[in-house]
Amino acid sequence: MKKIPLTFLIIFVLAFSACTWFSSENECEQQLDRRTMANILTDVFLLESQISNQPASLEIRDSVAHYYAGIFDKYEISYIEFEKAYECYLLDQDNMAWIMDEVLSAISIQQSKLDEKKEESE
Repeated sequence: MKKIPLTFLIIFVLAFSACTWFSSENECEQQLDRRTMANILTDVFLLESQISNQPASLEIRDSVAHYYAGIFDKYEISYIEFEKAYECYLLDQDNMAWIMDEVLSAISIQQSKLDEKKEESE
């Protein structure tokens, strides 16, 4: 039986692992892409805004879990998947900054549309 030279084995392992080191997708993108994360967070922030502007009542508090479940269902992910991806993005400052810029942009667009509707109704 022929032995594989140690240097060949080391080169093979390094070459194989380099594929993952230099891949275009980072770990967070593999869990949940940036665009989807931005869309989910936009929906979450809008939901939180809506809830905070409602008078305090048991009905709203009892429905919050249902509302969040609706967001996760919309994007076909579970809360656990979202949480893992979110934690990953929190550790990746560049991607999280991009996501938050997208969220702020989407919320600004929603605000502009709302302002236009208010002006039309007056």
